[in-house]
Amino acid sequence: MLETDSPAVADEEAIEPHSWWAPEGASRRERGPVECPDLPPEARAVENLLVSHFDGHDLTLPSLPRVAENVLHRLGGTDCSFARIAEDIAEDQVMAATVLRMANSPLYRGQEKFTALLPAVTRLGARPLRTLMMQHALRAATKVHRDVDRELAETIWRRSLAGAMVMRNLSRFTTVDQEDAFMMGLLHDIGNVVVLRVVSGQETMTRDLIDIDSFEYLCYECQQEFGELIATEWKLPSKLQSLIADHHDYPAPDDPLRPERLQLILTDMILEMIGYAPHVEYDLLNARVVEDLRLSHNPAFLDALAILPQQVDDAMSALA
Repeated sequence: MLETDSPAVADEEAIEPHSWWAPEGASRRERGPVECPDLPPEARAVENLLVSHFDGHDLTLPSLPRVAENVLHRLGGTDCSFARIAEDIAEDQVMAATVLRMANSPLYRGQEKFTALLPAVTRLGARPLRTLMMQHALRAATKVHRDVDRELAETIWRRSLAGAMVMRNLSRFTTVDQEDAFMMGLLHDIGNVVVLRVVSGQETMTRDLIDIDSFEYLCYECQQEFGELIATEWKLPSKLQSLIADHHDYPAPDDPLRPERLQLILTDMILEMIGYAPHVEYDLLNARVVEDLRLSHNPAFLDALAILPQQVDDAMSALA
């Protein structure tokens, strides 16, 4: 991890008094569990239903879209042909447009603007393509039909994509690979899509709508269990499966995935502060996770925080 002997960035003279990462009066330094609201009867009924599905019994999990599954299979083979991958992607107009948009985004674009799939696929390469297939699969998994649930679906989708961008940016200061970090940020809360589907089904059956506070609590309560089921179903890498199944608790010093878990915790805290999750104010620079990642005394990290919200917003516009 990156270390520096520079003066502490927590020096009062180095921080603008109302910077987003140092809200006035904030003293909270650790991310805690989402507090249970006063659940109305319809939300309590959904909670009981969700818990009954923790073992996967009578639960229909979202499947990988066919194009994504084909591309991932090719990427995992010994003879990976970008030409054939481009042909697979061309079968799905939405996917093709997404690939072109990503290849032309500030993350990957060089001097040339891509208008054809094969050079765009070649420019991205195997690992970003794998990430993009997961992004497409997650987007497809959040599709719902009811207008009210579309708002919840969009909340899940935007938070996942913002989490991917924050994780990728934080990797400048940690040992976590940027592409791996993007995937972790994108998928660590993937279990939320099961909550969304169950909530949508119950609302259709009972006509009782679930309020946003109850929905957020149900997501937090159930996302790890359902995420583990999806990760297994989609045959995600074992490291990613482990992070999806357990990322709420603070990691032990001997945890082999401690850097990744710390980075996910910091990412979730940042999302709560910049508007992509229910708002929580933290004393971020003095937070335990920032100290454990050895970022508290890193001036470059402070500089990165200053532009991070705008970077995330810009990337969201390019990739969403």
